[in-house]
Amino acid sequence: MASVFDVTHYTGHAIAGLLGVGGFPVAVLLLSVDLGHTEEWLGARRALLWIANLSWISVVLLIATLVLMTMQLARANGGHLPQHAPKSLPPGVLGLDGWANRLIVLSNCLWCSLLLGMRLKWNKIVTKRRQLNL
Repeated sequence: MASVFDVTHYTGHAIAGLLGVGGFPVAVLLLSVDLGHTEEWLGARRALLWIANLSWISVVLLIATLVLMTMQLARANGGHLPQHAPKSLPPGVLGLDGWANRLIVLSNCLWCSLLLGMRLKWNKIVTKRRQLNL
């Protein structure tokens, strides 16, 4: 959703970011715990939980890098933040938030891929069992 509302559309981007970046790790963790208690997902429980934890850890990293960049940007501008986002970062300001954001996207994609892979594997098993019983 945040890609539809780029950074120039502040309100849409902020709401989309809050829902996606804040909501996905919570949902993934709750789903991973719940799925880990079912028989068909026991084999993937550890991987699901590991990637679910990576998801919220990457959000914490994003927050930390944004705080770091904000502090550095304020220091570079004489102790206050600029009125508008600069076209490029001043010397001494690290833009690590982009890498943390990529880690969020990667962990979300990994979790979804693992979920899909395990579901396809389970479907094959169920299909073979049905064929044997017919």
